[in-house]
Amino acid sequence: MSEETQMDTLAYSSRMLSWAPLGKFLFVIAILIVNIVTSSMMVPFVTLAIGLSMMASSTNFKIPFFVGLALAEAILILAIGSGMISITGDKADPAIWDTHLLWFDIYMTHESFNKAWLVMFRGVAGMSVMISFATSTPIPHLSQALKQIHMPREVSELIVLIYRYGFLLLERMDAMWEAAHCRMGFNGFMNTMRTTASIAVGIFTSSSNLADKAQIALDCRNYQGYFPIYNTPPRLGIKWIAVTVIAFVLIYLFGMYTEDWIDMAELFFGGSL
Repeated sequence: MSEETQMDTLAYSSRMLSWAPLGKFLFVIAILIVNIVTSSMMVPFVTLAIGLSMMASSTNFKIPFFVGLALAEAILILAIGSGMISITGDKADPAIWDTHLLWFDIYMTHESFNKAWLVMFRGVAGMSVMISFATSTPIPHLSQALKQIHMPREVSELIVLIYRYGFLLLERMDAMWEAAHCRMGFNGFMNTMRTTASIAVGIFTSSSNLADKAQIALDCRNYQGYFPIYNTPPRLGIKWIAVTVIAFVLIYLFGMYTEDWIDMAELFFGGSL
């Protein structure tokens, strides 16, 4: 089963499929915004709880392998970035850790250490909310929902085309990767680098040819510039707006109240601060 089929199957089988796509989108955006604008360490945990609850309610935490792999890579990048934030503190503040490692000048402060953990928590929590939305909302439903707020038809249809075309490129890359693997293209570090570069160039050069074939396929199916949806998803109602506003206000007030509850630097270096 292809990655596109896995995503579509997962979204159409979600228990949150009957929810208004625009309502879910508005709710997720509000949660992500309040997760960023508050400086409390507790708010990301609330956001993570909401995201995990939505994932459990939607698909029982079932996600395609390639989505899980992308999440693992994103978390790794987030961890590296947070680590860099923690060791690049303001030298006007007292240092928790000050040393030189190779060509790095490490200067960790109370503020930079706390900021690094906050960024890490925010990123992981935000990803859980976005994944819960992505795995419960088919792209055609989202495109149809955007038309309800008078988004230009060209924009909404472009979203669908980019989504479909992205998976075509991914399938092409998988085929090239498997072919290179069968020919011992990844035997050794230098071979791996050369093969990876060749695959990247091949994907880039073949994208135009793939686009032409995709256009021919659309023309053969009498594509008129829009994708018809016969089972129209629910529209955004006042209930969704009310729930979104209430959730935003409650979480924001909670973040203001709990701003100083958790101090990661104090937890890790309590005795030396």
